[in-house]
Amino acid sequence: MPCRVLNFITELNIGGAERLLAEVLPRLDRAKVEPQVACLHGAAPLAAALEKAGIRVHHLRSSQKFDPRPAWRLARLLEQERIEVLHTHLIQADILGYAAGRLARTPAVVSTKHNVRYYERQDHRLRPVARWVEKRMDALVAVSSAVAAEYGHARRLWVIHNGVDCKKFSPLPLPSHGPVVCVANFTMQKGHRILLEAVARLVPEFPGLQVELAGGGPMRDDLQARAGRLGLANRVAFLNTVQDVRPVLARASMFVLPALWEGLGLAALEAMAMGRPVIVTDVDGLREIVTHERDGLVVQSGDVGALSEAIARLLRDRALAQQLADAARARVAEDFSLERMAWRLEDFYESLAKKS
Repeated sequence: MPCRVLNFITELNIGGAERLLAEVLPRLDRAKVEPQVACLHGAAPLAAALEKAGIRVHHLRSSQKFDPRPAWRLARLLEQERIEVLHTHLIQADILGYAAGRLARTPAVVSTKHNVRYYERQDHRLRPVARWVEKRMDALVAVSSAVAAEYGHARRLWVIHNGVDCKKFSPLPLPSHGPVVCVANFTMQKGHRILLEAVARLVPEFPGLQVELAGGGPMRDDLQARAGRLGLANRVAFLNTVQDVRPVLARASMFVLPALWEGLGLAALEAMAMGRPVIVTDVDGLREIVTHERDGLVVQSGDVGALSEAIARLLRDRALAQQLADAARARVAEDFSLERMAWRLEDFYESLAKKS
């Protein structure tokens, strides 16, 4: 009999964790795992894709993130569906899911941790509650070894790297000329300020240089103002959050992610899958996906000069850019495919079912 698994997430909006869930669950072997999904609140635009794949989606319809009442509704759902593994994602779902799982006596309650330094962006009052819950979860999944290093207090800890749909993100010819692209939310974490300063240094040598930044977030206005002060207003295009990043990546001469910290770097993996040379910083999970001068370039985080020189290097040497792009595509296909992620999840769920 397949293991009955319910993935519980705060929302099903277009976000990294949410989109990944919608892409990997349909790839699970139904002879091994019977997946369902529950979301706490929100419009849930990804629900249709899950339901189209034959995965039931339950809407708990909470009016606010920290309403405790959905825990009771979730507990009843766990009992009715005879769920063997409750798998939570993100802090609100972690806390409510743990309570519901224990009320329903669900055999295994587990959580995925999607980023490093996660609690720095959360209400500090929730940190002790979340830590208390994590220590009592039956297992934690980390999306990288860097993330795993922050959860040594877990009972059991698995590393399951995020995966990319290598058919959807298929390689395209690398443009000889194209914008430098960064797909990342406009937050301090992603290092856009460093990128803008690096680009400003390159203008004298590359007068036709263009940059496209795609994302949303609180720092958009600040970054636009900074681009103007650096004389880059006509060179840097600020795109909105895009549901499909492939057209943006298709016209890119390279992909740059100058993050100050990063759990893994799914956007970089998608660019690599499409055969784009990437430049990333030497931080956290990015170290696990890019090897310097083998399948990309790696520079020190926060170093404007190093980032500027790396971009210039790929603009000057398009043969090197192509070589790195080909190696990047091969690396993703071998180590970071969605199929590989699904296999790891199947093994994880089966190990929990056997243990319970």
